[in-house]
Amino acid sequence: MFGKIDIEDALAGVIFTASAFVTNGIASISMLGYDLGASVATVQNTSIDLAFLLSLGALAAAYATNRVNESRNKSYELDTDLANIAKGSATVETYLALGTLVIVLFTGLNILGARDIVVGSAAIGLVVVGVEAAGYYVISYLG
Repeated sequence: MFGKIDIEDALAGVIFTASAFVTNGIASISMLGYDLGASVATVQNTSIDLAFLLSLGALAAAYATNRVNESRNKSYELDTDLANIAKGSATVETYLALGTLVIVLFTGLNILGARDIVVGSAAIGLVVVGVEAAGYYVISYLG
């Protein structure tokens, strides 16, 4: 719901934040006997772990559960026109969603060694977790 963080967003937010702590090397969390840092699949030396998949699932849930803005009778939509994004004329939601998704993808898939850099320093890891969590909750609130 627009302008609120409802129960679905709050629950998915806890999962997202816990997964971000694991992905960024701040914590090691095991739930129901499953280690969130455990690899689910490996594709050409890129490990895809459970925490990364849970992070993507939580972001998808935030987007899916916040599609309708009842106060304005309009849908929450991301502007996918690259020209608008490059010019800076896209919506705030577009930039927040893309920024959060890019950070999650770069650290989760270790693109350009991003995960190695983040895991190498607890301070950087905490900052990245804070940025990811803030992005998630802003998407949940604005959605």
